[in-house]
Amino acid sequence: MRKEQQTLRILGDKVRYYRKLKGLSQAELAANICTQATISLIEKRNKVPSMNILMRLIGRLGIQLDDIVVEHHDRVQQLLTGIDFQIQHHQYALAAENLSKIRLDKIKNDDDQKRYYYYQGIIELFKNNAPDESIYFFGRVLSPLVNSERDLFGILATLGLGLAYAAKHTFDRSRVYIDQALRMLKHVPLSDSKYLDVELTIYWHIARIYYELSDFKAVLKYTDLGVREAVKHDKLFLLDELFALQARALKLLGDPDASKSYQIAIAFARVTGSTPLETSLVAEMVSQKPNIETA
Repeated sequence: MRKEQQTLRILGDKVRYYRKLKGLSQAELAANICTQATISLIEKRNKVPSMNILMRLIGRLGIQLDDIVVEHHDRVQQLLTGIDFQIQHHQYALAAENLSKIRLDKIKNDDDQKRYYYYQGIIELFKNNAPDESIYFFGRVLSPLVNSERDLFGILATLGLGLAYAAKHTFDRSRVYIDQALRMLKHVPLSDSKYLDVELTIYWHIARIYYELSDFKAVLKYTDLGVREAVKHDKLFLLDELFALQARALKLLGDPDASKSYQIAIAFARVTGSTPLETSLVAEMVSQKPNIETA
C-alpha cells in the first residue's frame, strides 16, 4: 500500500457524495469493513489505511475505483477530475475557480486539452451567460482535436454548440448541432458509463431547449427517454433534473400527472442533495407558472 499511496489520491468529497447518494451514514458504510473514524478520515483528509478496505468500501457504494481516485503526481489531472465532478453537479463557480489554476501550456495531451476547452465553454455558457464565448471554446474542442465520431468531448462540445445557439435564440442552428450530437451518440458504446452520462446530458438539454420553445410534448419525449435509460442502467445521474422538466411540462399541459412527477423530482433532489432544485420544485407545486431555472 505504501507505493499505492504515493501514486493515488483519494477524493474524500466524492466518497462523501456517493455515500449520501446511497443514503448511508458513515457508520453504515463502515459496518464490518472499518471504523466510522476511518470513513471520517477518508472524507475529510483524503486518507485510507489499506487498499483492501478501499476496495470493500467502493463495492458497498457500487462505484469503481477511478470514481474516487486520481493520480497523485499529476496536478492537472486532479484539477480536471474535480472540475468534471463540479460541472456535473452545477457547481460552476467552483469549477471556474479550479480551471483558472490550470495553465494551458502545462496540458500534455490532446484529450486533456479537449477537456479544458469544453469545461471553459460550459463555464462561459452557464456561469458567465456568455454564449458567444462558449461557442469559441466549444469550437476549439472540435477543431483540430476531434478526429472520431466516438470522441466523448467531441459529442459534448457539439451539444454545447446547440445549447449556446439556443441561449442566443438561434434555434435553427441549435437544432442542427443537437441532431448532430444525437447522430454521433449512435456510434458509441452506451454500456460504458461515461457515454451513458453523455446520453442523459443530451436528453436533458434537448428537453430544456424544447421547453423554451414551448414544445412541451417534445419535452416529455426526451425526458422520458432519459428517465428510461437512467432506470435501465441503475443511474441516479440527472434523474432529478429530468423529472423536474417532465413535471413542469405536464403542469403547463394541464396534465394531472404533473403532481406525481413533481413529487418524484423532489424525492430525487433530496437524495442527490440538490437543495436549490428541491426548494424551487416545492414552490412550483403551488405556483401558477413553473420556472425553467434549475440548480
